[in-house]
Amino acid sequence: MFATLSVSALVLSACAVNTSSILPDQVPTTAGTEPSTASPTTSPGSSTGAVAIDADMPAVPQGLEEFYGQDMDWQECDGFQCADITVPLDYDDPSGKTITISMLKRPADGKPIGSLFVNPGGPGGSGKDVAESAEFYFDGDIRSNFDIIGFDPRGVGDSTPIECVDDATLDRLLDASYPDTDEGKKAYEADLTTIADGCEKNSGDLLPYVGTYYAAQDIDVMRQLVGDPKLYYTGFSYGTFLGGEYAQLFPDNVGRLVLDGAVDSTVGSAQMSYDQTLGFEQAYKRYMEDCLSDGSSCPFEGSVDDGSAKIHEIFADSLENPIPTSDPDRPLTQSQLFGGMILPMYEDMLWPQLTSAFSEVMDDGTGDTFQMFNDMSNERNDDGTFETNGTEANWAINCADYGPASTKEAEEYTKKLKDEAPIFGSYMTEGEDLCSAWAYQPTELPKQLTAKGSDPIVVVGTVYDPATPYQWAEALNDGLDNSVLVTWEGDGHTAYSRADSCINDPLDAYLLRGTVPKDGLTCEK
Repeated sequence: MFATLSVSALVLSACAVNTSSILPDQVPTTAGTEPSTASPTTSPGSSTGAVAIDADMPAVPQGLEEFYGQDMDWQECDGFQCADITVPLDYDDPSGKTITISMLKRPADGKPIGSLFVNPGGPGGSGKDVAESAEFYFDGDIRSNFDIIGFDPRGVGDSTPIECVDDATLDRLLDASYPDTDEGKKAYEADLTTIADGCEKNSGDLLPYVGTYYAAQDIDVMRQLVGDPKLYYTGFSYGTFLGGEYAQLFPDNVGRLVLDGAVDSTVGSAQMSYDQTLGFEQAYKRYMEDCLSDGSSCPFEGSVDDGSAKIHEIFADSLENPIPTSDPDRPLTQSQLFGGMILPMYEDMLWPQLTSAFSEVMDDGTGDTFQMFNDMSNERNDDGTFETNGTEANWAINCADYGPASTKEAEEYTKKLKDEAPIFGSYMTEGEDLCSAWAYQPTELPKQLTAKGSDPIVVVGTVYDPATPYQWAEALNDGLDNSVLVTWEGDGHTAYSRADSCINDPLDAYLLRGTVPKDGLTCEK
């Protein structure tokens, strides 16, 4: 079989997914998911103890005075404040074309010490959604002392967007599955061409400039415009790469950066797929252990290996035999099943719903719950339209950052995964890389982030995180010149504030007062 086009949109994104509407009401607050996976915090917070960064405003980069000095016009928008700013398409050519970055501010409940910029991941996730849902991410102390600002990075959402194909075409592409035949290969490669040609036709001018290197420079313009001498920032998942790139480009402007669910941008797309596949395999084994321990509701029997074999059987069979759903015109394809199986691994509080989804397939022969999970991950509406351009932006930004994996590298990881990943196998590495069909190829790949000379940065890793495996957090922390690593021995994607006070309180203290957590702080679930 060939990897489906939804793979890069969900898994390679290292992004989190909004599941708040299907979680039990009583679960504790969470963050690091897009936009959230739980109920809001109840802590009222306090204005005491917060300390603003005391520093001079940095010099404006030469030639960019027009952008760093522009007027910001905050306007009321559904109870928040919104503004659009103008930035260069290419910072090396500031007199050339410009694009728009869309921002949303949740004003502080008290007197703010500054503006906390937030990014949920992706690439392709909307920071504006995070600011709107700040009570799901941050407790009362943070909300009282910071204006929380979300922005749609270049190419995303309400900023100058990447546009590739219409919704009907996108819906067909994301639902498609491809058999391991000559016909399947031709269909897969034809769909790659459809995407690449559509992106070039509709967004060709933007494609070379949509990468993280440029998006990080946009953040510095925004920092200057809100009047902060140094950056306050919390980035989840891919947002750690964006924040890390900012620190690399502007180490002197780093203030307090929390990078949670770290991405190791140096591994390249092929190894990223490999690492994530093993991460999701591990997560499924932990899910299976949990499921089998509750024999009353678990549809699986025997050992963890027996359960994993059954999941693989369901997954493999769905390629030729899509599973019926309540919509007779839209059965659950293998591609949809993959997306539906991946999403609950981002949040272990969804494991009971995952068990129900497997019971539905195994006992009733229907796949509605998995289809619902998949559609949530792709932000698909019931009518086949899409809430955002997140999938297309994800493709474009990833291809701008990494370029295609080599055939040799992909084949090596494919061979290894067939043995090492009994559930998904080489599903995520099989077939030609989407970026190989791309009109624009990056001239150089991401290098190790060091941010030499920066103020302390806090990197957070979750031991059993499937989307951003823990070794990535270790690698990012090892490369940074001035950072500490905080570890949560938990499941799911990201820690702050999915974990308890052992993680959350030190991160709050760091953002509020600049108190750096102890390096190596490790907290049990």
